Amino acid sequence: MSARLRGKDGRPPGLPCGANDAEDALVLFLRSLRDAAGLSVERMHLLLPDMVGDNPKPAPSTLHRVLRGTGLKNHQGLVTALIDICVADPAEAAKAQRKARALLKRAWEQPARAESVQGQDNDKDCAAHLAKLVHVHEQLLETQTALGRALQAKEQAEAKLDAHSSSREEEIAELRRGLPAVARERDAALRSAQEANQRIAALERKLAAAGTQPTPGKKAERRQAAEPVPGVTHGVDEVAMVRDELLGLDPSGRRMTAVLEHATGRLLDGELTGRFRWEELTRSEKATAGQLVGNLMRHDFRLDTRGPLDFRIAGVDVDLKVTSTSTWIIPREAQGRVCVLVHLDHRRGLWSLGVVRATEDLLLAGANKDGKRNLGRAGREAVEWVHKDSRLPVNVLNRLPAADLQAILAQTTGQGRVNELFRVAQRQSVTLPVLATVARQRDAAKKARDAQRILAAEGILVLNHRDSGPEIARALGLPVPEKGTWVSVRLAPATEEERGSGRSVVLSGTWWRVAKPDDEVSPLPGR
Repeated sequence: MSARLRGKDGRPPGLPCGANDAEDALVLFLRSLRDAAGLSVERMHLLLPDMVGDNPKPAPSTLHRVLRGTGLKNHQGLVTALIDICVADPAEAAKAQRKARALLKRAWEQPARAESVQGQDNDKDCAAHLAKLVHVHEQLLETQTALGRALQAKEQAEAKLDAHSSSREEEIAELRRGLPAVARERDAALRSAQEANQRIAALERKLAAAGTQPTPGKKAERRQAAEPVPGVTHGVDEVAMVRDELLGLDPSGRRMTAVLEHATGRLLDGELTGRFRWEELTRSEKATAGQLVGNLMRHDFRLDTRGPLDFRIAGVDVDLKVTSTSTWIIPREAQGRVCVLVHLDHRRGLWSLGVVRATEDLLLAGANKDGKRNLGRAGREAVEWVHKDSRLPVNVLNRLPAADLQAILAQTTGQGRVNELFRVAQRQSVTLPVLATVARQRDAAKKARDAQRILAAEGILVLNHRDSGPEIARALGLPVPEKGTWVSVRLAPATEEERGSGRSVVLSGTWWRVAKPDDEVSPLPGR
């Protein structure tokens, strides 16, 4: 073997340095388990318990030397703990433990290389074989890396395909929803034209009966008087038109719920600030809620913004007003106009959307220096509601007991906080904004994927919308995770009687049910 392939001890770098062949074989066996689990030595050190058997867990540098083979046969408890970390399946773990014990026994029975004449005679041959083994091992790692890249590319392609299909379906649905609105605009325009023709005919009859022709000045005054106020269609119930249009665009209120959830999330900015309560916003931040909701509504509902007010709905110029207090403040330019009103009640977790014309009799008499006036009690009673007291999406952090919330926030890393969130907030829907708030990092979704693997050792299953997640959630009676949501639950092995109860599932050929508080922790099999 060439000198460049040898280390200080005369052996190729990266090869086991055990006292004998059995100890070297044990090193390679542990290394294969570590590679299969995708763990680094540093990660394995973090996952080790503070006490390994009767001894404290070794330092990282000591763990590196032991896993190379230095005194490995003296650390049977450490070998057992490392196998438990690397192998999640109980059956496979038991099989690996038996093999490790056999190799440990052989390591103690075989003499050290310095004492074995046969080992000294064959040192060069063994080193050559081990060098070949290292080469094959490196090729295997390269193959695994290439496979990982291929799987990642496959997931990205599937995500793009899903997004394209979803976008296409939403576009078709949007066109279908827009047809009634266009038809109503056409009908309103025809009615306006008919009314204008009728007024013209009536004026012409009056002029004919009087037998006189108006002077140019008087004719201009009549024409000016007959012109409608911008944004007002006489003889047409504009409030009803706007209300019906909004109801047609969002019959269930789900689109408006998403708009308000997005706006609240943007204001709180949990990923950067860690905030998740509306009360944590400053007064100036709350004042910008109306503008943010308006921008999101224009985009999501595709509203016309060419009018003098916030936007046009059903051909009517409307002004948007958003409040989290008991009333709305109407600016001077919106007085007498149709207003779309949004009320946010974060204390009760409710929102409402309504329409009203802010006429003189519905406004309070007093005005501020800018001419803004409050909508009075009569105005609030005159609101025609599109959606009343609809539910805002629940932020699971606001429902957790103080002790559980403190346990989450006490973790020093983003991964630790996400893991603790799934431990304490079981059987509840966890959204991506909540994950970002807890992780305080942009890769919150990756933290959830890592939590799936880490918490499986504790018997906790973390589901999302992919693969069989929704079906498993339905079978266990959990909230069904949609795109961008997760749900966790601790499981326990199901007995023969429990399999037919309708609340059990099969994972890797084994039946599982929702764990009870007194059930022992049972690690989950790999999925």
